[in-house]
Amino acid sequence: MQSAVLAACGLLLIGTVVRARIVWLQRALIPASVAGGLVGLVVVQLARVLDAPAWSGTETFSQVVHWMAVDCPAELSGWPGWLIAVVFAGLLLDRPARMDRGGWRRVMAEGLMVWVIIAGQVALGLLATWLIIQPLFPEIPAGFGLLIETGWAGGHGTAAAMGGVFRDTVGWEQGADLGVFMATVGLGWSVVSGIAWTNLAVRRGWTRISIEKLALAGGSTLEPVDQRPAIGRGVIRSDVLDPLVFQALILAMAFLVGVGASWAVKSVGLQLVGGLEGRVAPETVAKLQRSVGNLPLFLFTLLGGLAVRRGLDLSRWGHLVDGDSIRRLTAGAMEFLVVAAIASLRLDAVLALAGPLAVLIVLAVGWTAVCLLWIGRRVLPGDRWMELGLINYGMSTGTTATGLLLLRMVDKDLESGAAEDYALAAPLSAPFIGGGLLTLMMPLLLEFVSLGVVAAVALATVVGLVVLGVLLGRRS
Repeated sequence: MQSAVLAACGLLLIGTVVRARIVWLQRALIPASVAGGLVGLVVVQLARVLDAPAWSGTETFSQVVHWMAVDCPAELSGWPGWLIAVVFAGLLLDRPARMDRGGWRRVMAEGLMVWVIIAGQVALGLLATWLIIQPLFPEIPAGFGLLIETGWAGGHGTAAAMGGVFRDTVGWEQGADLGVFMATVGLGWSVVSGIAWTNLAVRRGWTRISIEKLALAGGSTLEPVDQRPAIGRGVIRSDVLDPLVFQALILAMAFLVGVGASWAVKSVGLQLVGGLEGRVAPETVAKLQRSVGNLPLFLFTLLGGLAVRRGLDLSRWGHLVDGDSIRRLTAGAMEFLVVAAIASLRLDAVLALAGPLAVLIVLAVGWTAVCLLWIGRRVLPGDRWMELGLINYGMSTGTTATGLLLLRMVDKDLESGAAEDYALAAPLSAPFIGGGLLTLMMPLLLEFVSLGVVAAVALATVVGLVVLGVLLGRRS
């Protein structure tokens, strides 16, 4: 643990220096955390080459190389999940969202947009399998097209879970490997293309922050001496407890409330599902258990932050929360989240069925771009459509962590409200798609219903959702 923390700190420092020295990184608006993560990714890949048995060296050198190639990336790969939860714990703790009529409308629009993106991935994948891939490769199962949702919207965790579903449902042993490969490709594409889309959005004026403002900040690493902003205010005397530590304790309280709520909801949910044993098929029970168990922690920590803030306000202790300090703590978590997520990317997935996979990848690339630039602009709230679009883009191509990475490039302190809207809309989609109940049921459905029928229904659903979203967007 200590070594991984030191490695992440070193990468952030290297990223800061690299960004300060390389002009094109400044012009591309690439943060130091991204630069440091890319440096870490290169180092890890080189270490994996040197860790091969063909290479020889001293015992100490071999141990260091093995740590860089295996142990450190394995440690860092577990960080994004709980660091995202830390970030969301501070969102409503800092400034509770007021869920007025407009707030609920934004959340509903965001939830609908997520359904459009992921249902579109399913529809395009199934259509491609039905019309293009299976006629050329008859041995490929009908569920092959589900790999877009499995790897891109679901990520590596869903790919691993779906591997077992593919194996147990249709006897497709390669499903797990191909799912992980798609997730790896999606995550890599998410970072590269996401940075390009972010730059385009800023330069076209699609975000709240202007290119002029970014240019003023992007050309220099340091704040001017006479314009350095305060990063927080102390609400407790330093001889009692350091003020920043006090704010960290409040944030930790929100995080723990979220963890407790997550445990309670999942425990009750699993007990209720367990009560169905003997009444429904064991496969259905197992799928429901996976769906309940896959509820994201960040949703509960977001509500934990809201609960703590409401509790403090009702107790007339709300003044103990310093918003600037909370934002600095969550921003710090974001920096480590980004560098860990990029440095721990696995690029050694075995490529199989290159042609069919290339078809799915091309369709996934095109669909996510259309959702970001055309559909999202007509469905999402007009004052933050691009900010929400960037989170959705990262989610649908890699992970929520990637989406937050892209958002932070144009909304450094998460002030647009897009992150809150995304988290509050998560219950509308997370239990069902992108790794939820419907995702787990699709391979079984394709065993009983024709691939063409399922593909046509999925396509009709997407069209209907888009039309509904556009109509609602015009009325808002």
